[in-house]
Amino acid sequence: MKILKQINYEPAKVNGGYTDRILRIDLGKKNISIQELPPDFKWKFIGGRGYALKLIWDDTSSATRYDSPENILVMASGPLGNEPGFPGTGKFIVGTISSLTGTFIDSNVGGHFGPLLKLAGFDALAVSGISREEIVIIIDGDAKTIAIAGAPTYGKDVADGALSYGENLLKEMNNGEHTDSLAAVTAGKGARNTRFGIVNSLFYDRRRKRIRAKQAGRGGTGTVMRFKGLRAIIVRSSLPKANGNNAVDKQGVREAGNKLKEVVSKCDSQQLNLGAWGTTGLSEYMDKFHLFPIENYQYGQSPESAKLFAGVFAPHRFGDPLRHHLEQKP
Repeated sequence: MKILKQINYEPAKVNGGYTDRILRIDLGKKNISIQELPPDFKWKFIGGRGYALKLIWDDTSSATRYDSPENILVMASGPLGNEPGFPGTGKFIVGTISSLTGTFIDSNVGGHFGPLLKLAGFDALAVSGISREEIVIIIDGDAKTIAIAGAPTYGKDVADGALSYGENLLKEMNNGEHTDSLAAVTAGKGARNTRFGIVNSLFYDRRRKRIRAKQAGRGGTGTVMRFKGLRAIIVRSSLPKANGNNAVDKQGVREAGNKLKEVVSKCDSQQLNLGAWGTTGLSEYMDKFHLFPIENYQYGQSPESAKLFAGVFAPHRFGDPLRHHLEQKP
Protein backbone atom coordinates (compact mmCIF):
# COMPACT_ATOMS: atom_id res chain seq x y z
CA MET A 1 0.00 0.00 0.00
CA LYS A 2 1.18 3.50 -0.82
CA ILE A 3 1.40 5.57 2.38
CA LEU A 4 0.04 9.08 1.85
CA LYS A 5 0.44 10.32 5.44
CA GLN A 6 1.77 8.67 8.58
CA ILE A 7 2.47 9.70 12.15
CA ASN A 8 4.10 7.96 15.09
CA TYR A 9 2.29 7.88 18.41
CA GLU A 10 2.41 6.32 21.86
CA PRO A 11 -0.75 4.26 22.57
CA ALA A 12 -2.58 5.41 25.68
CA LYS A 13 -3.25 2.75 28.30
CA VAL A 14 -6.80 1.72 29.05
CA ASN A 15 -7.78 2.64 32.60
CA GLY A 16 -11.25 1.91 33.96
CA GLY A 17 -12.51 1.16 30.45
CA TYR A 18 -11.31 4.42 28.87
CA THR A 19 -8.18 5.87 27.27
CA ASP A 20 -9.42 9.50 27.29
CA ARG A 21 -8.30 9.89 23.69
CA ILE A 22 -10.02 10.34 20.34
CA LEU A 23 -8.30 9.78 17.01
CA ARG A 24 -9.36 12.41 14.46
CA ILE A 25 -8.66 12.04 10.76
CA ASP A 26 -9.53 14.58 8.05
CA LEU A 27 -9.48 12.74 4.72
CA GLY A 28 -9.69 15.90 2.62
CA LYS A 29 -6.61 17.49 4.20
CA LYS A 30 -4.93 14.11 4.94
CA ASN A 31 -4.55 15.29 8.52
CA ILE A 32 -4.14 12.95 11.53
CA SER A 33 -4.49 14.29 15.07
CA ILE A 34 -5.02 12.94 18.58
CA GLN A 35 -7.50 14.70 20.87
CA GLU A 36 -6.86 14.43 24.60
CA LEU A 37 -10.12 14.46 26.56
CA PRO A 38 -10.71 16.12 29.94
CA PRO A 39 -11.34 13.72 32.84
CA ASP A 40 -15.05 14.55 33.08
CA PHE A 41 -15.79 13.89 29.38
CA LYS A 42 -16.46 10.20 29.94
CA TRP A 43 -18.90 10.96 32.76
CA LYS A 44 -20.92 13.42 30.69
CA PHE A 45 -21.06 11.40 27.47
CA ILE A 46 -21.02 7.77 28.59
CA GLY A 47 -20.50 5.08 25.98
CA GLY A 48 -20.04 4.91 22.24
CA ARG A 49 -23.39 6.52 21.45
CA GLY A 50 -22.71 9.42 23.81
CA TYR A 51 -19.31 10.04 22.25
CA ALA A 52 -20.75 9.91 18.72
CA LEU A 53 -23.55 12.36 19.59
CA LYS A 54 -21.16 14.81 21.23
CA LEU A 55 -18.61 14.77 18.41
CA ILE A 56 -21.21 15.16 15.67
CA TRP A 57 -23.14 17.84 17.59
CA ASP A 58 -20.00 19.94 18.06
CA ASP A 59 -18.71 19.74 14.48
CA THR A 60 -21.88 19.89 12.36
CA SER A 61 -24.75 22.32 11.87
CA SER A 62 -28.34 22.21 10.64
CA ALA A 63 -26.97 22.59 7.11
CA THR A 64 -24.78 19.47 7.32
CA ARG A 65 -25.84 16.58 5.12
CA TYR A 66 -24.49 13.06 4.77
CA ASP A 67 -22.28 14.14 1.85
CA SER A 68 -20.97 17.33 3.48
CA PRO A 69 -17.21 17.38 4.14
CA GLU A 70 -17.80 18.36 7.78
CA ASN A 71 -20.02 15.35 8.39
CA ILE A 72 -18.27 12.97 10.78
CA LEU A 73 -18.21 9.21 10.74
CA VAL A 74 -17.63 8.09 14.34
CA MET A 75 -16.71 4.63 15.58
CA ALA A 76 -16.64 4.30 19.36
CA SER A 77 -17.11 1.84 22.19
CA GLY A 78 -18.05 2.40 25.82
CA PRO A 79 -16.48 1.50 29.17
CA LEU A 80 -17.37 -2.19 28.78
CA GLY A 81 -15.87 -2.42 25.29
CA ASN A 82 -13.03 -4.95 25.42
CA GLU A 83 -14.32 -6.49 28.66
CA PRO A 84 -14.24 -10.27 28.01
CA GLY A 85 -16.00 -10.94 31.30
CA PHE A 86 -19.27 -9.60 29.86
CA PRO A 87 -21.18 -11.12 26.93
CA GLY A 88 -21.62 -8.89 23.90
CA THR A 89 -18.99 -6.29 24.78
CA GLY A 90 -17.20 -6.58 21.45
CA LYS A 91 -19.83 -4.20 20.11
CA PHE A 92 -19.13 -0.63 19.08
CA ILE A 93 -21.21 2.24 17.71
CA VAL A 94 -21.02 3.68 14.20
CA GLY A 95 -22.58 7.17 14.19
CA THR A 96 -23.00 9.87 11.53
CA ILE A 97 -25.47 12.19 9.80
CA SER A 98 -27.58 9.65 7.93
CA SER A 99 -28.04 9.49 4.18
CA LEU A 100 -31.55 8.18 4.86
CA THR A 101 -32.90 10.32 7.69
CA GLY A 102 -30.90 13.52 7.26
CA THR A 103 -30.16 13.59 10.97
CA PHE A 104 -28.06 11.69 13.50
CA ILE A 105 -28.10 7.90 13.22
CA ASP A 106 -26.19 5.26 15.10
CA SER A 107 -25.87 1.55 14.54
CA ASN A 108 -24.16 -0.97 16.80
CA VAL A 109 -22.02 -3.80 15.46
CA GLY A 110 -19.91 -6.59 16.91
CA GLY A 111 -16.52 -8.06 16.09
CA HIS A 112 -13.02 -7.22 17.32
CA PHE A 113 -12.67 -3.73 15.86
CA GLY A 114 -13.98 -1.84 18.90
CA PRO A 115 -11.90 -3.75 21.47
CA LEU A 116 -8.74 -3.52 19.34
CA LEU A 117 -9.25 0.22 18.78
CA LYS A 118 -9.42 0.58 22.56
CA LEU A 119 -6.22 -1.45 23.04
CA ALA A 120 -4.54 0.62 20.33
CA GLY A 121 -5.18 3.64 22.53
CA PHE A 122 -8.46 5.26 21.48
CA ASP A 123 -12.01 5.45 22.79
CA ALA A 124 -13.25 6.68 19.43
CA LEU A 125 -12.27 7.33 15.82
CA ALA A 126 -13.77 10.44 14.17
CA VAL A 127 -13.38 10.72 10.38
CA SER A 128 -14.23 13.93 8.51
CA GLY A 129 -13.49 15.34 5.05
CA ILE A 130 -13.71 13.73 1.63
CA SER A 131 -10.80 12.12 -0.20
CA ARG A 132 -10.54 12.39 -3.98
CA GLU A 133 -9.00 8.93 -4.11
CA GLU A 134 -10.06 5.78 -2.31
CA ILE A 135 -8.02 5.28 0.82
CA VAL A 136 -7.48 2.96 3.75
CA ILE A 137 -6.79 4.01 7.35
CA ILE A 138 -4.30 1.86 9.30
CA ILE A 139 -4.13 2.13 13.10
CA ASP A 140 -1.24 -0.05 14.25
CA GLY A 141 -0.87 -0.14 18.02
CA ASP A 142 2.05 -2.58 17.76
CA ALA A 143 4.11 -0.46 15.35
CA LYS A 144 2.82 2.71 17.08
CA THR A 145 1.88 4.29 13.76
CA ILE A 146 -1.30 5.71 12.22
CA ALA A 147 -1.41 5.94 8.44
CA ILE A 148 -3.59 7.04 5.55
CA ALA A 149 -2.81 4.87 2.53
CA GLY A 150 -4.07 4.51 -1.01
CA ALA A 151 -6.58 1.66 -1.20
CA PRO A 152 -4.92 -1.38 -2.80
CA THR A 153 -6.55 -3.25 -5.68
CA TYR A 154 -6.92 -7.03 -5.69
CA GLY A 155 -8.78 -7.60 -8.93
CA LYS A 156 -12.34 -6.69 -9.92
CA ASP A 157 -14.19 -9.46 -8.10
CA VAL A 158 -12.39 -8.79 -4.83
CA ALA A 159 -12.47 -4.99 -5.14
CA ASP A 160 -16.26 -4.84 -5.48
CA GLY A 161 -17.01 -6.98 -2.44
CA ALA A 162 -16.71 -5.54 1.06
CA LEU A 163 -16.03 -8.94 2.66
CA SER A 164 -13.56 -10.27 0.10
CA TYR A 165 -11.75 -6.94 0.08
CA GLY A 166 -11.49 -6.86 3.85
CA GLU A 167 -10.24 -10.44 4.04
CA ASN A 168 -7.50 -9.67 1.52
CA LEU A 169 -6.49 -6.58 3.49
CA LEU A 170 -6.23 -8.55 6.72
CA LYS A 171 -4.05 -11.16 5.02
CA GLU A 172 -1.81 -8.51 3.47
CA MET A 173 -1.30 -6.88 6.85
CA ASN A 174 -0.13 -10.16 8.39
CA ASN A 175 1.99 -11.75 5.65
CA GLY A 176 -0.81 -13.86 4.24
CA GLU A 177 -1.96 -15.36 7.55
CA HIS A 178 -4.90 -14.66 9.83
CA THR A 179 -4.64 -13.35 13.40
CA ASP A 180 -7.14 -12.15 15.97
CA SER A 181 -4.87 -9.19 16.68
CA LEU A 182 -6.17 -7.55 13.49
CA ALA A 183 -9.65 -6.36 12.56
CA ALA A 184 -11.14 -4.30 9.75
CA VAL A 185 -14.25 -2.36 8.84
CA THR A 186 -15.18 -2.09 5.16
CA ALA A 187 -17.91 -0.82 2.86
CA GLY A 188 -18.48 -2.33 -0.59
CA LYS A 189 -19.87 -1.50 -4.00
CA GLY A 190 -23.45 -1.49 -2.77
CA ALA A 191 -22.69 1.26 -0.24
CA ARG A 192 -21.23 3.41 -3.01
CA ASN A 193 -24.40 3.17 -5.10
CA THR A 194 -27.22 3.34 -2.55
CA ARG A 195 -28.39 5.47 0.36
CA PHE A 196 -28.64 2.46 2.71
CA GLY A 197 -25.09 1.09 2.56
CA ILE A 198 -23.81 -0.86 5.55
CA VAL A 199 -20.50 -1.04 7.40
CA ASN A 200 -18.94 -4.50 7.72
CA SER A 201 -16.85 -5.50 10.73
CA LEU A 202 -14.41 -8.32 9.90
CA PHE A 203 -12.40 -10.36 12.38
CA TYR A 204 -10.67 -13.72 12.70
CA ASP A 205 -12.48 -16.26 14.85
CA ARG A 206 -9.78 -18.43 16.42
CA ARG A 207 -12.22 -21.09 17.54
CA ARG A 208 -13.85 -21.46 14.13
CA LYS A 209 -10.58 -20.76 12.30
CA ARG A 210 -12.10 -18.44 9.73
CA ILE A 211 -12.88 -14.79 9.03
CA ARG A 212 -16.30 -13.71 10.25
CA ALA A 213 -18.22 -10.51 9.66
CA LYS A 214 -20.85 -8.45 11.48
CA GLN A 215 -22.80 -5.53 10.06
CA ALA A 216 -23.83 -2.04 11.13
CA GLY A 217 -26.99 -2.02 9.05
CA ARG A 218 -28.96 1.08 10.01
CA GLY A 219 -29.07 4.54 8.51
CA GLY A 220 -26.66 4.30 5.58
CA THR A 221 -23.43 4.45 7.60
CA GLY A 222 -21.64 2.54 4.82
CA THR A 223 -22.86 5.06 2.26
CA VAL A 224 -21.25 7.88 4.26
CA MET A 225 -18.06 5.85 4.57
CA ARG A 226 -17.75 5.28 0.82
CA PHE A 227 -18.74 8.84 -0.07
CA LYS A 228 -15.79 10.02 1.98
CA GLY A 229 -13.53 7.86 -0.18
CA LEU A 230 -12.90 5.55 2.75
CA ARG A 231 -12.64 1.95 1.57
CA ALA A 232 -11.57 0.33 4.84
CA ILE A 233 -10.09 0.87 8.30
CA ILE A 234 -7.65 -1.59 9.84
CA VAL A 235 -6.67 -1.73 13.49
CA ARG A 236 -4.00 -3.87 15.15
CA SER A 237 -3.01 -4.57 18.74
CA SER A 238 -1.34 -7.63 20.22
CA LEU A 239 -1.93 -6.56 23.81
CA PRO A 240 -3.68 -9.24 25.88
CA LYS A 241 -7.45 -8.88 25.92
CA ALA A 242 -7.88 -10.48 29.35
CA ASN A 243 -8.12 -7.65 31.91
CA GLY A 244 -7.33 -5.30 29.03
CA ASN A 245 -9.84 -2.76 30.31
CA ASN A 246 -8.06 -2.42 33.67
CA ALA A 247 -11.39 -2.22 35.49
CA VAL A 248 -11.40 -0.21 38.69
CA ASP A 249 -13.24 -3.04 40.46
CA LYS A 250 -12.00 -6.18 38.71
CA GLN A 251 -13.74 -8.58 41.09
CA GLY A 252 -17.02 -6.71 40.85
CA VAL A 253 -16.86 -6.72 37.06
CA ARG A 254 -16.10 -10.44 37.02
CA GLU A 255 -19.00 -11.28 39.32
CA ALA A 256 -21.49 -9.10 37.44
CA GLY A 257 -20.33 -10.54 34.12
CA ASN A 258 -20.76 -14.11 35.34
CA LYS A 259 -24.30 -13.37 36.54
CA LEU A 260 -25.19 -11.82 33.19
CA LYS A 261 -23.80 -14.83 31.35
CA GLU A 262 -25.99 -17.11 33.44
CA VAL A 263 -29.09 -15.08 32.59
CA VAL A 264 -28.29 -15.02 28.88
CA SER A 265 -27.47 -18.73 28.81
CA LYS A 266 -30.70 -19.64 30.61
CA CYS A 267 -33.17 -17.22 29.01
CA ASP A 268 -32.03 -16.57 25.45
CA SER A 269 -33.00 -19.98 24.08
CA GLN A 270 -36.44 -19.61 25.69
CA GLN A 271 -37.06 -16.06 24.49
CA LEU A 272 -35.38 -14.20 21.59
CA ASN A 273 -32.91 -16.97 20.69
CA LEU A 274 -30.39 -14.39 19.47
CA GLY A 275 -27.49 -16.79 20.01
CA ALA A 276 -28.81 -19.01 17.22
CA TRP A 277 -30.65 -16.61 14.94
CA GLY A 278 -28.80 -13.32 15.39
CA THR A 279 -30.48 -9.91 15.47
CA THR A 280 -32.36 -10.57 12.22
CA GLY A 281 -34.70 -12.67 14.34
CA LEU A 282 -35.86 -9.49 16.06
CA SER A 283 -37.83 -8.47 12.97
CA GLU A 284 -40.53 -11.00 13.91
CA TYR A 285 -40.99 -9.41 17.33
CA MET A 286 -40.78 -5.85 16.00
CA ASP A 287 -43.53 -6.67 13.54
CA LYS A 288 -45.65 -8.32 16.23
CA PHE A 289 -45.52 -5.26 18.48
CA HIS A 290 -45.72 -2.70 15.63
CA LEU A 291 -42.25 -1.29 16.25
CA PHE A 292 -41.20 -0.83 12.64
CA PRO A 293 -40.78 2.85 11.68
CA ILE A 294 -43.48 4.53 9.63
CA GLU A 295 -42.33 6.97 6.94
CA ASN A 296 -38.89 7.47 8.45
CA TYR A 297 -40.30 7.95 11.96
CA GLN A 298 -42.36 10.96 10.87
CA TYR A 299 -45.65 9.53 12.09
CA GLY A 300 -44.58 7.57 15.15
CA GLN A 301 -45.98 4.13 15.98
CA SER A 302 -49.26 2.38 15.71
CA PRO A 303 -51.74 3.09 18.54
CA GLU A 304 -51.29 -0.49 19.77
CA SER A 305 -47.56 -0.21 20.37
CA ALA A 306 -47.82 3.33 21.74
CA LYS A 307 -50.26 2.10 24.37
CA LEU A 308 -48.15 -0.99 25.08
CA PHE A 309 -44.92 0.90 25.68
CA ALA A 310 -46.53 4.05 27.16
CA GLY A 311 -44.47 6.21 24.86
CA VAL A 312 -41.13 5.07 26.29
CA PHE A 313 -39.92 3.75 22.95
CA ALA A 314 -41.92 6.09 20.74
CA PRO A 315 -39.75 6.62 17.63
CA HIS A 316 -40.69 10.30 17.32
CA ARG A 317 -38.56 10.97 20.39
CA PHE A 318 -35.48 10.19 18.35
CA GLY A 319 -36.57 11.83 15.11
CA ASP A 320 -38.17 15.26 14.84
CA PRO A 321 -37.05 16.66 18.23
CA LEU A 322 -33.38 16.02 17.46
CA ARG A 323 -33.83 17.60 14.05
CA HIS A 324 -35.51 20.58 15.73
CA HIS A 325 -32.54 21.03 18.07
CA LEU A 326 -30.10 20.75 15.16
CA GLU A 327 -31.96 23.50 13.31
CA GLN A 328 -31.62 25.81 16.30
CA LYS A 329 -27.83 25.75 15.98
CA PRO A 330 -26.28 28.87 14.39
